Amino acid sequence: EVDAGSPKDDIPLTLRVRAAIGTALGATAARAKLLADQEDREIEHLVATIIEAQMEKLQQKVKHFDELELLMKKEHAELEDLKDSILTERIDVLRRTFKSGIAKWKDYPCVKS
Repeated sequence: EVDAGSPKDDIPLTLRVRAAIGTALGATAARAKLLADQEDREIEHLVATIIEAQMEKLQQKVKHFDELELLMKKEHAELEDLKDSILTERIDVLRRTFKSGIAKWKDYPCVKS
């Protein structure tokens, strides 16, 4: 009597080995794909974190420059006020000089030749 055995015995050993290797490679490839996708998500998260940190730094710099600009505008206004004050003072000195009748520097004997 011939034993019918299992259907697995009907498949040659080399074919079963190839099928097992193919299954193992497929499982390994699927696992590698999952790991690669996980790494991609982690990289995207890290890049987003870096971009967010850089944007925050940039916003701080812009804020600092805005503060500097405001300070420069205030200093410019103070300088303009000082310039106007000096001009007014010079005009007052000239008016007083003309009103008091002080001679011009050319009229002094030490200047004449």
